[in-house]
Amino acid sequence: MSENTARPRLEALRDSLAGRARFEVHPSDIAQARERYEEEGFEFSAGLREFLETYGEFTVSWSYRFGETFLTTSVEETMDSAHSLPRSIKIFGARIGSPVLLVGTATDTQEAVLLADDGDVYLAGDAGIQRVAHGFDDAVRALVEGEWDKTFF
Repeated sequence: MSENTARPRLEALRDSLAGRARFEVHPSDIAQARERYEEEGFEFSAGLREFLETYGEFTVSWSYRFGETFLTTSVEETMDSAHSLPRSIKIFGARIGSPVLLVGTATDTQEAVLLADDGDVYLAGDAGIQRVAHGFDDAVRALVEGEWDKTFF
């Protein structure tokens, strides 16, 4: 089965950003992802599994006024990022007011990409937390287009 057939939502997201962003999609190994998340002290929930089955192991990069930036759901890069400690993610969730899943990393400052229970997507890091959009597809499009509320809270 091809990657396109296996993950149609990811392919639709790629198509919606054609000409504005570059995608790299790699095979997703859920068993390996589970092992890595659990090694780092995270619970591998049904929601995280569902997210990774749909969006796991892809990177989108795009140009913006200062150069190029990216968002990735690579488990390896996400677990190696500066904000990937379970304690940090719990603190971010408390500040947001909802449990969150660590689903990726973004930008050269390695902001944590967080998915809240209600479907909202946030960027979180040393500077604070920003709500990007409701729904992962909309969040990726908002980041690529530079159109989200960049206010930190």
